[in-house]
Amino acid sequence: MSIIIMGTNESKKVNTISGKSFEEVRNQLLRRTIRLKERVSQRYEELYNQSMLDHVKKLLDDLKKKESEDIRLIRKAMETGTMKMGANDSTGIDYGMLDHILSSDLDDPNPNDLGSVLLSAIKMSNDLQKVLSIMSEEYKGPSSSNVFRKLAEHETENKNRLSEIYDEMINKDYW
Repeated sequence: MSIIIMGTNESKKVNTISGKSFEEVRNQLLRRTIRLKERVSQRYEELYNQSMLDHVKKLLDDLKKKESEDIRLIRKAMETGTMKMGANDSTGIDYGMLDHILSSDLDDPNPNDLGSVLLSAIKMSNDLQKVLSIMSEEYKGPSSSNVFRKLAEHETENKNRLSEIYDEMINKDYW
């Protein structure tokens, strides 16, 4: 669907349902993504303050830092209209290591149980990746789709990294 908006001496092609430009839609969605990431970070902070175990606190601190880095990346994408992931560009392949566990709702994480905290983090990353993937398909503007696709790939990378940590730390003695 293409809509042509005629103004004073200009015409602007708009391909969004709202009638807003791709840039406006992209930035609005990125602002909402930032708010989601901030809530995730705040949740990690709450768990950090509740935890009494140093190794769990260390993980939660690392997770908070990662969310802050992601927020900076998203803000940069809002400014530039592009997403630069750096030298370690993700392939976007989801290993799905723990998807059988994530398919059901998880209880609130126990701040003193590393496995519980990791599963919660993996679930949040998985859920956000799904939303970003949908956004990348739905908003196929000149730069919008690429930004959301890169964010979805980045979130897949986060999920895979957390799943590997879970496997190494929790399942290591299981086999």
